[in-house]
Amino acid sequence: MTSIPSRPGAAAPRTRHDADVLGVLMAPFTGTEVPAWLDGALEDGLASVILFGHNTPDPATARELSRALHARSEDCVVAIDEEGGDVTRLQARTGSSLPTAWALGEADDPELTRDAGRALGDLLAACDIDLDLAPVLDVSTDPANPVIGTRAYGDEPDRVALHARAFATGLIDAGIGTCAKHFPGHGATATDSHTALPRIDLGPAQFEADHLAPWRIAPWLDAVMTAHVLVPALGEGPASIASWSRPLLDRAVGGTFHGLVITDALDMAAVAEDPGYGEAAVRALEAGADLLCLGTSLRRDDEQMLREAHDAILAAVDSGRIPRRSLHERAERTRERLRSLRTRRRFVPAPELEDALAHGEALGAEAAARAVRSRHGHARLEGRPVVVLDLRHRAQHASGARTQQLVAALRERGIEASDPAEQGGPEQYRYPEPPSYPEPPSPHGGPDLPSRSSHGDPAAQVLAVTRLPRSDAEEGRRLVALLAQRPDTIVVHTGVPAAAPDHRLLVLAHGGGRTMMRAVVDLLLHGDAAHGGAR
Repeated sequence: MTSIPSRPGAAAPRTRHDADVLGVLMAPFTGTEVPAWLDGALEDGLASVILFGHNTPDPATARELSRALHARSEDCVVAIDEEGGDVTRLQARTGSSLPTAWALGEADDPELTRDAGRALGDLLAACDIDLDLAPVLDVSTDPANPVIGTRAYGDEPDRVALHARAFATGLIDAGIGTCAKHFPGHGATATDSHTALPRIDLGPAQFEADHLAPWRIAPWLDAVMTAHVLVPALGEGPASIASWSRPLLDRAVGGTFHGLVITDALDMAAVAEDPGYGEAAVRALEAGADLLCLGTSLRRDDEQMLREAHDAILAAVDSGRIPRRSLHERAERTRERLRSLRTRRRFVPAPELEDALAHGEALGAEAAARAVRSRHGHARLEGRPVVVLDLRHRAQHASGARTQQLVAALRERGIEASDPAEQGGPEQYRYPEPPSYPEPPSPHGGPDLPSRSSHGDPAAQVLAVTRLPRSDAEEGRRLVALLAQRPDTIVVHTGVPAAAPDHRLLVLAHGGGRTMMRAVVDLLLHGDAAHGGAR
């Protein structure tokens, strides 16, 4: 990149970019206003911009920001990583109004799932967003999986395919582009690709049957996101930057996939550490990717992220490693497909933001009520004050939000509730996103378990929040210690059911977001009326 005056007579130079390189990049930026460096990149032809929670403190701000980006570049596609449930950007501060994918799979009503997709699509359209990095097509077969879990529609490939297609149909009906993730499947690993490179040691036949099967719906979607995962039975290297992944995708769809192939975020440790950020960008293009998601700028300088990827690709072109003609043709194809998404978005009328939010609240409440379960039918609130102990230990890097929602849900229902974190104890799942991916021994700091005085009062009812108590040793230790002191504790489990502890007073929440926690409180107050009893 070189510096040139941005316009005649301008005092300050700006960076000039290669248009072909910009045509394959999806860039992040920090804050709620368009920075000057991004102005230049948009003017030079940047294909796409991605928004994260720090860009969207509320939907109204997201709407104004998207409009500002489109005003600068009519063809730039504004993308967002918004799944609803635990992974929300538009409602990161408050918690999503929509249920998790697992909750929708648990309700197992494809029309309800389609309605949820439409509700999310309407919200995105009201915010002038073009492309959603959803739905999730992973099959969550490993209960110890720290990154997929309830983001998946289930642990069976047919159920995942059914509900992912229904959700995507709802998004498309609202005029929103869709991107299924994470190809070829991220559900069979206990490693989070945000922090390390996962390895899936399944044979090709088992992997194809359990994880590749849902990808047959990809032709009905606009894009596919490739995962930073190793599957030695399929080929060498992470799928996102390996030559075997694109032919495998074609085979999975039964022909040629004509949509966009988008990488998972290139700043994730799985590839950013080895082969490195810039080299990963080059290898992803060599592997057949159409659009490179550069990641979130919360951990790195936003302008530097674009510069590093841009310059690495340009150096590969200059050296002959990537033919200029090949890059130009790919950039043009990518822009053409992105323009079609912009056309769709403009063609479908968007609802008013307030209407979209209200509809999402109502739809989410219905879906969550149909999903939550009291496993043995014994868990009930008894009218006493409640202490909530959040025992979750391992960070959820994908979720964006860290707010613990159960206390707020209890208080909304008029129940006196407290959280030791409010009294100087360990912080639990606080907004915003953590500053770095690598996990310290305890990301929440403070004591391993709140002092006994916070939960030892027999006049208070104790609710404990869990996610991975069987596979996370620290979370499991905390739970065992608590139940030894208070066996009458109600455990609210936010992970997949197979990861839940064996406890008499257990509620399966299928996620930890606002809507799921409201449904949990209603169940504890009124029982399983929404679905005819416990199971």
